[in-house]
Amino acid sequence: MRTPLRCVLGFALAGLVLGACSDDDQPGTLPDVTPSTTSVESTSATPSGDPTAQLEAEITTFYEDYVDTINESWTSEEALERRRMMFANSCIMCLQGYELTAQAHAEGWTLESGLGMIRSVRLDAVDGDVATFLGVEDVASGRLVSSSGEVVEQFGETIGAQIVYRVQKRSSGDWIVITGDLLSVEGGGTG
Repeated sequence: MRTPLRCVLGFALAGLVLGACSDDDQPGTLPDVTPSTTSVESTSATPSGDPTAQLEAEITTFYEDYVDTINESWTSEEALERRRMMFANSCIMCLQGYELTAQAHAEGWTLESGLGMIRSVRLDAVDGDVATFLGVEDVASGRLVSSSGEVVEQFGETIGAQIVYRVQKRSSGDWIVITGDLLSVEGGGTG
């Protein structure tokens, strides 16, 4: 699977994070599954019969939507609002990334970056309504530029970043990111 991922990891590696949920978000219930050890490469068809594969496909779809929303939020206030609803305050990495994007909107900064990619998603654990998965990502180098052309922030290419996410299913059936922690990076990094 190759899903665009722009600037998310570069700022995550710089210690930036997102997070938010409302008090009325009550957890839902997940099927009883055993964690999978293989990566999901495509979600075009939801696997039938295997609850672990179904859950992994559902989480992968959420993650792809989350990344697409992050990408879109750099140029859309509506997407920025949607982004804020996709993570809990406990996800510090998520909150900081969101705040930087909101600041970019307020200051008139522009993101100049190539596309990055989600390499894989692997479901690692399920505990009630909370699932843990590993996302492996590549992010192109890029920068934030002010309206006067000044470079506000610059980041380098990041290859093979492994980030562990914990997500929770809300009573609405939607997922929300509750934590995100960078494990390792194969090469590159922020600059």
